[in-house]
Amino acid sequence: MHVDRFRTSSHERRATPRRQWKQRCSEAGVHLFDRTTGLNVLLDELPVPASLYSRAPRQVSIALTNRCDLACAHCYAPKSRDELRLDTITRWLAELDAHGTLGIGFGGGEPTLYPEFVKLCQYAARETRLSVSFTTHGHHIDSELAERLRDNVHFIRVGLLRFGGQVDYAASLLVAALRSYSTGLT
Repeated sequence: MHVDRFRTSSHERRATPRRQWKQRCSEAGVHLFDRTTGLNVLLDELPVPASLYSRAPRQVSIALTNRCDLACAHCYAPKSRDELRLDTITRWLAELDAHGTLGIGFGGGEPTLYPEFVKLCQYAARETRLSVSFTTHGHHIDSELAERLRDNVHFIRVGLLRFGGQVDYAASLLVAALRSYSTGLT
């Protein structure tokens, strides 16, 4: 067998993200999580001493701001200009990461209205091993913001209720964007 057949070009290597496993122990066993793919593996037949159990929650949601520019009937978030300080959040993220939390979800209000949103996502993705996600109404996501968040956010949840009843149209835009992102083709 010729080894060169299995070599990949540098472009192909860049296109395939390396697994970034994070380990968490509990009474259920050893939980492995890859933030780049969302893959979860539970090794439930491995005995884990109680002294190794993680004391932190698996996932934490943080409401960065109460600001939102929409008035959705179903929304329970208070409407005010209250926001968390960036230094406070980054300290929390470092502590959560060190204690075994697997992921962080940013919300609010509308998280993209948080003044330091991109900087916060960059910090979380580059300085911790947390999976970074956020929930948004999607109205502020344009190509510039998407490019700044690229490689700094692992999962995005987008609400489709405010597209004037055109959920099929909004879903088709989302699918097209995902195909473009995953293949690099438009």
